[in-house]
Amino acid sequence: MQRFRDFEIIITGRQPAEQVTRLMQPYYKEFKSLVYLENNAIQNNATLLNQAIQASKSEYLVFTEANCVPRKDFLEIHQQRKEETFFLSGGHFKLAPHIYRGMEEKHIQEQICFDRNWLRRQGLRFSLKNQQLSKNRIKSNIMNALLPGKASWNPHNASCWKKDLLEINGFDEHIAEADQARDLSQRLHNNEVRGIKVHFNAICLHLNQQPVLKETAAPLQPAALQPIRSGNPVWTQYGIYKGRTVPVPYTEIEKG
Repeated sequence: MQRFRDFEIIITGRQPAEQVTRLMQPYYKEFKSLVYLENNAIQNNATLLNQAIQASKSEYLVFTEANCVPRKDFLEIHQQRKEETFFLSGGHFKLAPHIYRGMEEKHIQEQICFDRNWLRRQGLRFSLKNQQLSKNRIKSNIMNALLPGKASWNPHNASCWKKDLLEINGFDEHIAEADQARDLSQRLHNNEVRGIKVHFNAICLHLNQQPVLKETAAPLQPAALQPIRSGNPVWTQYGIYKGRTVPVPYTEIEKG
């Protein structure tokens, strides 16, 4: 389905590996690399993401979630727009259950599910946000410039250089999931890695059916956020390299 084909896929989750790999079996021949990382003892998504970062063999990483359907130019846009010392903040177009329930695999394969006329027939209401599904790149660039929205880390659709994530020790596993994207954005920014907004260029559908999981870490309170805002931290000791209070030299990271 993706026009850009030179990529590996790493899936992380808590489901038994045997069950997931059986579902993945028909797709192994379609992709360069397809890997599943199981850890059913982990409740924090940050830990799963950090494992995926370490497992990846690629220099540039694109992140999305299980309840998202990427458009066929999704990876192509991330590949074309990537820049040194920047991460990309893509867009996700939310679909309510009454709209996506009629979606079948053929609608994804043929990209019909991204057609606004088809979505309207499923019950999509008129909104300026529907322009997010436009395939016109000039219009998409104009919408990115005119409409409000920060270039922050979007868990449904974001990409970054692997080295930039390693230099800040990845995701902080000690804070609540609701705060992890904001924390990562801030630490990347503190390390001179800025966000680029591609909300109307790199698009995925967000099938909004996931229940809210019970948090396993305390939400980040304003007092806890203060060091992030005023102290300009880059490194977290609760990331990939546990207990390290100072950054691991990148030469050491490369050696593993």
